[in-house]
This record gives sequence, C-alpha cells and structure tokens, in this order.
Amino acid sequence: MSSTTEVISHWSTLIENFQMSPQNFYKMVTQAIQKKKMPNTTIGKVSFKESHLLSANREYLQIYCKKDFYFAICGAPFGTGFFVSWWLLQPPDGCLAQLFAPFPVLSAIAKAMVKPWTYYRIDTASMFQTATHSAVLEVVDEITSADHLKALPQAERKPVMREFFQSQV
Repeated sequence: MSSTTEVISHWSTLIENFQMSPQNFYKMVTQAIQKKKMPNTTIGKVSFKESHLLSANREYLQIYCKKDFYFAICGAPFGTGFFVSWWLLQPPDGCLAQLFAPFPVLSAIAKAMVKPWTYYRIDTASMFQTATHSAVLEVVDEITSADHLKALPQAERKPVMREFFQSQV
C-alpha cells in the first residue's frame, strides 16, 4: 500500500478454532462477489510487504471499482483461529499525488478539485463497500455455520468508517 493511499473504512474479525488456507478463503469470497454482478469491478490478487523491504510478502484479494476505490481483503491463519480483514481504499491520484505529496495543504486542495467527494462518489463508495462487505460476511457465515462455530455477533459485523464525510460534502 502506498503512503498516499487513503483508507476509507476497514473491518476485521477472528474466527476462533478454525483453520483454512487463504487461497480457499479467497476463492469463496471471489465466488460470493461474482454472484453479486457488481458493475465495473475487477478481481485479482496482490502481494504487500509485511513490513520492510526484505520482509515476507502477504497475499491479499483485491477488488477494484472503476479504479476509484478498491478493497484489499486478507484471510490468514492466526494462532488457533482464522483472521479476516478488509480495507476499503482510495488509490493515489497518480502524478498529482506525487507532485503535491510533500505539501499536505496543496495536496488536499488539488484532490478536492480533481476528485471531489460528490454525493455520487460517496454513494458509489458506499454501494461498493456494502456489496463487498456483504459477500465477505456471507463467506464468514458459511464457514462458521458449516463448522458449527459461534456466529459472528451483530456488533462485530459493522465496518469502521473514516470520519471524512463531515467536512467533504
């Protein structure tokens, strides 16, 4: 993830006493997303460094929506459980982001002019998030139900939104 990539929202959970390969999890999520027939989306995999340049890579499932937003979805064994997370991200704005990156105020002004947060853009991000989150929850529910594990409580099903809507609209 680039330092100029913006986090819009995120969500995570740990499914206790469950193990699965990330590839099987990504396959299930991909199928759940494809069933939704979301327009203008592409699905693939990407590797991110776990920390520094020489660290190991971690593979994520990546879902793009019109190149305006994308999800990085992680599924990985963790201790005796299986960790699931997603990040809804806004990619950097190419040359503009690089040019103004050292100047936060100018960068914010340039972004507001080039990609303003309109109602349409907010609705697009919201629809994309809602549909993708629903697909991930569908898989989590399928996993927990099939293995007779404790269902995810309602309070743990909600994503965490960045508080940017207040000043952007």
